[in-house]
Amino acid sequence: MYVAPVAATPDNKLSDLVAESVKEVEQACAENLVSSECAAAWDVVEEASAAASHARNRKKESSDPLENYCKDNPETDECRTYDN
Repeated sequence: MYVAPVAATPDNKLSDLVAESVKEVEQACAENLVSSECAAAWDVVEEASAAASHARNRKKESSDPLENYCKDNPETDECRTYDN
């Protein structure tokens, strides 16, 4: 069984990796659901799914250009926040 490196995979390919991993699970678990190969295949699916989820969260967090700017330049007028 081939285990793809999850961390080195670009964000746009993670959903493909998850789908590929699920197919590998189907093959690995076809004969024996409790084999070590089946468990390892599910581990790959879990890791790929987590990486895809984290990539989506990072994309959501960095979608606002002003927030990105203010992270780098908190002292500018555009980035000031006031407490009431």
